[in-house]
Amino acid sequence: MNSNLLAKSVRNLRNAVAININHARGREFIPKKRDCLSIETSSICNLKCCFCAYPKKQSAKVVMDDRFFQSCIAQAVELGYDKFDLTPCTGDVFMDRTFLNKLDHLEQHPGVVSYSFHTNFTIPRRKDIERLAQFRKIEGLNISIYGYDSGTFVAITKSPEKLYRRLVHNLELLFELMKDRALPVHFSFHTGAKSIRGQSSAMIDVLEKFRKAGTAVKASKNVYNNWGGYITQQDVKGLPITVVGPDLIYKKGACVRLFTTIQIMATGIVNGCACRDADATLRLGDLHEKPLGEIVSSRNPAYMALIEEQQNGEFRPVCRSCDYYASIYHKSSVYGKNGTELQSLEEFRSSLP
Repeated sequence: MNSNLLAKSVRNLRNAVAININHARGREFIPKKRDCLSIETSSICNLKCCFCAYPKKQSAKVVMDDRFFQSCIAQAVELGYDKFDLTPCTGDVFMDRTFLNKLDHLEQHPGVVSYSFHTNFTIPRRKDIERLAQFRKIEGLNISIYGYDSGTFVAITKSPEKLYRRLVHNLELLFELMKDRALPVHFSFHTGAKSIRGQSSAMIDVLEKFRKAGTAVKASKNVYNNWGGYITQQDVKGLPITVVGPDLIYKKGACVRLFTTIQIMATGIVNGCACRDADATLRLGDLHEKPLGEIVSSRNPAYMALIEEQQNGEFRPVCRSCDYYASIYHKSSVYGKNGTELQSLEEFRSSLP
């Protein structure tokens, strides 16, 4: 067995014991503060990564209109949200040509504390990166790197080599800009190799510059989710990637992300989770039909039914395979480290509009 997969399986068994004990004792752990909302401004991507559901998804590939985005922010702030994660479920933020205008709106909005997003960083132009470096409310600029050299980049992304060269160029520019303005940059490095020890490339060189300057560079462990059955081992043939099956993570009780990671998709659909549901099968409502306050509400039967399904052990296909699942019966060590105030399921329901 893949050593990383084995380690994940051991953690899963340990968590399963704790989940069952807490379930038997009626102890539930849901973060009380509901301050971060996910908004997908673009569901379009310029890459076709072999491990991603993007090339196979059926949902619309669109960009969110600026006025609609501003309406989403206004409604969210009114409900108490003041932080925003703009990472698409599948897509890239910079495929939205007015994305930086949306960031301007967040920068100027008095009710917004911070925002973050992930990007493959192959799209922005020099002027975009220079403008990005001026923003002050960015809490996390997370850059996903696919492949340690041009060959592995092309193999993973199924995209032209010129995008690899553009990415290296953009990273070099970002590094120079960060000498004058520290940005909260984090790298997720999907190497495309079992090991890069002894290897050399322009990508390795520029990431090493960031690492030496104190920027986090986290290498992927090559264990990937199957996106509700969309991705199989055949899709990643020839790469050191293990696609896990639906039963890797023990599931009992509602996933905590139903309470903390709701997403407004680029179409206006409000979805129950921002992690792996590319086709919005956890749909709670549509902002073109109802306001956010009526969708994220105890009065919304679709939302309450989704929670109840999982409480009864009924998980929809995308949830059955998801390795982001975290049971409300598991008290994560992160809660203690962050001083997170927790509540029960009943207390959560009572707190909703």
